This record gives sequence, C-alpha cells and structure tokens, in this order.
Amino acid sequence: MKSYNLIIILYLFSLSVFSQKLEFTYGKITTPNEEELNNLKDITIKNNIIDMNKSFELVEYQLLINENIASFMYIEKVNTPNFNKRAITMGGGDGTRYYDNKKSNVIHKTELLGDIYFVKKRIDHYNWEITKESKIISGFLCYKAKTSFPFDDFRGKGIIELIAWFCPEFPYPYGPDIFYGLPGLVFEANQKNSKIKFYLKKIQKFNSMPDIKIPTEKTISEEEMTTIFNKAMEDLVNQN
Repeated sequence: MKSYNLIIILYLFSLSVFSQKLEFTYGKITTPNEEELNNLKDITIKNNIIDMNKSFELVEYQLLINENIASFMYIEKVNTPNFNKRAITMGGGDGTRYYDNKKSNVIHKTELLGDIYFVKKRIDHYNWEITKESKIISGFLCYKAKTSFPFDDFRGKGIIELIAWFCPEFPYPYGPDIFYGLPGLVFEANQKNSKIKFYLKKIQKFNSMPDIKIPTEKTISEEEMTTIFNKAMEDLVNQN
C-alpha cells in the first residue's frame, strides 16, 4: 500500500510540475589544469586563459518552459568589463533552441557569417544510454546518461561523446544546448574529455509567462547545414 501511495504522489507531482511555467537558469564552468597553467611560459597565453575562465563565471543561459514548448538561449549582459564573448559559445551555447514537445521537434536558430539558419531535428534523435550511476544535485536525485554521434565536416571526422545528468522529477526532455531528449530535465552536461560543463543554477516558477513562439521560417536539416558550413569555410580559405 505504501508503494502504491508513493506512485500516486509521484504521478501527481509530475503532473503538477509538467503543467507549470518554469524558468531554469544555467551557468557554465571550466576545470582548468592548474599544473598545465603554472607550467606555461608565455605570460600572454596564460593571462588569456585566466581571463577566459573568469568570463565563464559570468555566462548564463535561460531555459523557458511553457508546458509543451520551450526555448534555450544566452542571457545578454550589459556593460560587463573584460568579458570575453568567446565564453558564450565555447563548449556549446550558440544561437537559440526552440522545443516543440508535441511534435517532438527542436529548431536551432543559428548564425553563420551574418546569415540566419533554422536547423530542425527530432528531440529524440539521440540514442541515450541511461546508466545506473546517480548523484544528488541541488537536492534532487539525478541519473547519468551518455551517447555519441559521428561528425564529418570541414574540421575533419570524429566521434562526439555526450554526458548528461538528468532529473526524472522534472519530466521534461529539455536541457542546455545540445543536451536534450532524456526522460527528465538535464541538470549538468558536458562533452566527454571537455573541461567545460553546463550546470543548473536556479529554478523559478511563473504564474504567467510571455508566449514562446516556435519559428515559422523555412527549416533545413543538419546535413544541409553541414554542407553550407563546409562551403562557407572553403570560400574563406580560398580568399586568403
């Protein structure tokens, strides 16, 4: 009977959370190798790395959820001295992502050399492996998941491996940047072997929220975006 009651409570909690309008604020941190940093002889490079690490501490992203739709984007800062804008996109975080959970689509609004593109994928296009590993993050039980996918573009070929910690208590398939498609909100995430990590900083509930408008512009596939990217990079090389 206790087990049955617990299931009912969790089910009702999930329905309550799922019907809310929520804002999740994410930060980005890096874990530099202090030994490598101390061994750097070039003072200019060393200071650039230190300044970049300080910029990571100032970067914040906003995930807005209005029931079945959501958006993820960088929160613009005003008058931030010595802020390195490269920290916004290093390790992920460029453009805006719009989620339509009913259609299971995610649209990435991104810019390349001044042109805007809308790249569409399915929310569930990753083949996530959910492990038994768990930990408490900000008081919530989270589980570790991992996946990988190949890339083949102007930069070369390889495999990108993703690691994400998600929380089933928030039954949303959303998360920061490219980390989505899990049976719970992503609290922490990074690419394997990367020193840069997204992490959840704050959760806020709204009684009302501005409408999140899913883009209606023409979308392209990721393969089409890769072709556009490759040509743009080749044209830049040929110009030099």
